[in-house]
Amino acid sequence: MTDALNHLRARTGDALALVRATRPVLTELDIKVDERTATAVPLLLAALDTAEAIYALLLQQPDQYWVAALVMQRSQMEYVLRAAFFAKAASQRELMAFRRTGAMPKRGHRPIHLTAVAEEAGQHLGWDTSKLLSTVRNHQRDLSGLVHGGKEVLAIYTQHDAWGDLTVEWGELAHHVDNIAVFTQLALSVAMLLSPLKPDALDRAVRAVHGQAMTYFNANHAGAQTAAPPSH
Repeated sequence: MTDALNHLRARTGDALALVRATRPVLTELDIKVDERTATAVPLLLAALDTAEAIYALLLQQPDQYWVAALVMQRSQMEYVLRAAFFAKAASQRELMAFRRTGAMPKRGHRPIHLTAVAEEAGQHLGWDTSKLLSTVRNHQRDLSGLVHGGKEVLAIYTQHDAWGDLTVEWGELAHHVDNIAVFTQLALSVAMLLSPLKPDALDRAVRAVHGQAMTYFNANHAGAQTAAPPSH
């Protein structure tokens, strides 16, 4: 168990370094302020902040905070998907309505579902929508009960006789660490879409962090189980 926890901490430390390398790149993309960027970029920044907070929790006190970290993972994913949706897929009318009311647009008679947000955003951004949708559905299946106080919470906190005495297989958290890193890179790809930089300048701005991301994913064989970030 100690070896598994040490491995998880090492993996998390590498992922945290990737997040911290990603955020400064956004300031180098020369993104201009308009209604669309003022909607998408705050969501991207929130996603990066949430990713960093998750990794910090897993590094500092994983035995106490791993449940909270998984709950936050759902928020990080939704921040990125909403940012991607408002960056391009949403109409101007939908964009302005969201800025005014905070309500997501409707599809039919109901607010757009998260999977539809992912699908529409992915189609407009040229992402692999089948892999993205699979990842989103897996997130919902694995995390919704934790996020909304389902029976999964009861099962976790009543494992043993003492209240709150938790047991976790640390190796099972590794793919969550990887998926957070993937959505961090998807956030960067949305920011790149919003950048007015020419291709050569854009490449110079992101080359180092893309290289760091590929090193991380190759080292952890993460590409096979996650929605791998697109190349640009």
